[in-house]
Amino acid sequence: MDSVSVSGGIYLLLVRVPRHRVIEIGAMGQRLFHRGYYGYIGAARRGLRARLDRHRSALKKLHWHIDYLLQYGEIEAIVYSICSRDGECLLANQLSNFLPYVPGFGSSDCRCASHLFFSPRRKILARVGCESFRSIGLIPRLYWKKPSIDALKRAWMGWSARMVKNAEN
Repeated sequence: MDSVSVSGGIYLLLVRVPRHRVIEIGAMGQRLFHRGYYGYIGAARRGLRARLDRHRSALKKLHWHIDYLLQYGEIEAIVYSICSRDGECLLANQLSNFLPYVPGFGSSDCRCASHLFFSPRRKILARVGCESFRSIGLIPRLYWKKPSIDALKRAWMGWSARMVKNAEN
């Protein structure tokens, strides 16, 4: 079993919300979300892979605040770090120094202002997120990234070219 499967750690989901919309977030009620990118900070005490895969799944019971947002947003990347200590709030507090946030989102069980941060651009959110991991002494690692359209096109062109070549032989 790989270390991500059994280990605990913290993570940053990079979520794209394609248009402005009001979303019902469980007990928080309705909140306005602007078009852009949101970074959600979370943690798993153990079984980090299972938690990250749950977030990526469309079929799940709505439990955490992020589950409600993910009905209307799409995860574009996941950055994580394996750690034995609880760095979730350290990372959230670090991000709150640089990015606007949705008050109370994902932080009902701690004293953080929020665990959800906003940027109109993905590149800014990714850069600030990774630098925040480093600033608290953790190495950010890419767990998953949504394939770009260009990457999908390249893969398709490679596959179709191989099929034509095989058919000619």
